Amino acid sequence: MITKKLCTACSVVLSVILIFAGTAYGQIQYALTLERLGILYSPGTGGRPYSMGGAYTAVCDDAFALLYNPAGLAQVKRKELSFGFHHTRNDASSEYLGFPTSMTSSTTSLGHVAIVYPYPTYRGSLVLGFGVFRTGGSDIELMTKDVIDTNNRTENIYTQSGSVYQYHVGIGADVSPMVSLGVGLVIWDQSLDFVDNVVSEGNDSIAYWADDVKLDLDGISVNFGMLVRINEHVRAGLAVSTPTWLSYGGDAITSYEGDYKTGTYEGWTTDPEYSLIDEEYTLPMTFRGGIAVAVEPVLISADAAFIPFSQTKREGLRIIDEFDSSGGHALDDVWNFSIGAEVALPWYPIRLRGGYAYTPLILSTAEELTRIVDDFPETTIADFEVERERHRFTFGAGALIDRVLTLDIGVAIGGYERDTGELLQKRDILEVVASGAYRF
Repeated sequence: MITKKLCTACSVVLSVILIFAGTAYGQIQYALTLERLGILYSPGTGGRPYSMGGAYTAVCDDAFALLYNPAGLAQVKRKELSFGFHHTRNDASSEYLGFPTSMTSSTTSLGHVAIVYPYPTYRGSLVLGFGVFRTGGSDIELMTKDVIDTNNRTENIYTQSGSVYQYHVGIGADVSPMVSLGVGLVIWDQSLDFVDNVVSEGNDSIAYWADDVKLDLDGISVNFGMLVRINEHVRAGLAVSTPTWLSYGGDAITSYEGDYKTGTYEGWTTDPEYSLIDEEYTLPMTFRGGIAVAVEPVLISADAAFIPFSQTKREGLRIIDEFDSSGGHALDDVWNFSIGAEVALPWYPIRLRGGYAYTPLILSTAEELTRIVDDFPETTIADFEVERERHRFTFGAGALIDRVLTLDIGVAIGGYERDTGELLQKRDILEVVASGAYRF
């Protein structure tokens, strides 16, 4: 367990470079920042792929090929206009040294909008596509409390809102009767606001420390895909992305005030501190493969993805966990797995779906509590044991209306649980994705 004093609460989250550049705590904090901002976990969107656990690399034959495997665009035979919405509910609870807290938050946002255009050719298929997709969320509300006695208590409240969107431009084409290839350009975008509040009550005073931060993210990457039709029932898919170059910019306002509970002392207020944030990160390449087997009326698919997060860089340097005696990285390499199934009803144009996705946690450290000590915030971080890895169970359905309109809905239930020995954190998530497509 490690404790360091930082000069502002904003430094705790994003601007630690200004004060502790190069220290081990700063290195770990960079990784914690990426996790908290929702960049390291991208579950995707779309009613059909979501309800199949995201196992879509070898399935995609619609606008979601832009997101999962651009080679799948070559399977689209008609013009398609696609749209959708994404609803998320977060139930976050924690227990610090026996003191429980819980908070619930929910958001509804645009899931995606996309258009796909098959270009007429004499042989094979050539398909163009453009879409905007919500690939991750940053909407969270967290609370942690520590009560030593009636006159000594600490309360942390963290509120954050924002979504990660990706703009995709892609092209897919048949290069042989069995093989399709695709490529897509991805532009990342995120606008994020968060407020970090620390309330610390001592024997003679109560102090309030708050950060109000606004951020914008811009990034770019390129996706490559291949789809192989092994036979009439089996397809295999492969998708690879280049490293993602991200740039964060924004500003923060830090305030500090308090009151004395005894004596004739008056309360105090300090002048707000203003700071600018300018951070550059590079996320690693990703590798994803999948297979799909379709024997009417059943479709079964499975995906596996490898993401070497240890290659993540900040300002061109890897993020090191210097508290690891072996000098390891603060972020772990991970394998993600998903499986999905779809069954067509024999008498109605309706398909039922279900799936499972396993996406393990990437960090082994967590922030426990921030106190105000000698007029400065003091944050404690510690290694944790995973009590329940991050996963989600999914189900949903889709219907075809008048041969031109499809409506799909997907529901995901999941979460994770981790324990530092002093802090037990639980996160339960319910997501509902509704989408439709008009083909003409």
